[in-house]
Amino acid sequence: MDAAAPLLRGEGLTSEMKSKLLGLGLGLTLSTLGVAAVPATAAFADTTCYTGCTTAVTSPPQVTPTVVTTPPAAEPAPASTPVSGGALPFTGADIEEMAAVGAGALLVGGLMVRRSRRVRRAAA
Repeated sequence: MDAAAPLLRGEGLTSEMKSKLLGLGLGLTLSTLGVAAVPATAAFADTTCYTGCTTAVTSPPQVTPTVVTTPPAAEPAPASTPVSGGALPFTGADIEEMAAVGAGALLVGGLMVRRSRRVRRAAA
């Protein structure tokens, strides 16, 4: 028989430890469902209209405008615009900066946990 089997059945655990394990299990389950459910939900999003969508206008009723003809004015020649390079437009952020901030947050969090454990051990 495995030595961990009584602990897995809940024998010998205090009610505080049981509630901590239950909370941890619930948190992991919800996190896993969130990670799996968000992409699955996004996959079924309505893709028929992304940009430039129009809706039928029912009010006010459409009125046919009267056409007034005037002689065309002389238009100046359009100024030539310089052709831009063939680069893609910038649409996102630099991933290096976000990764550095995330790594820094992990380090600070790890140091805070380590320090709090030292204080608890010294007090005990």
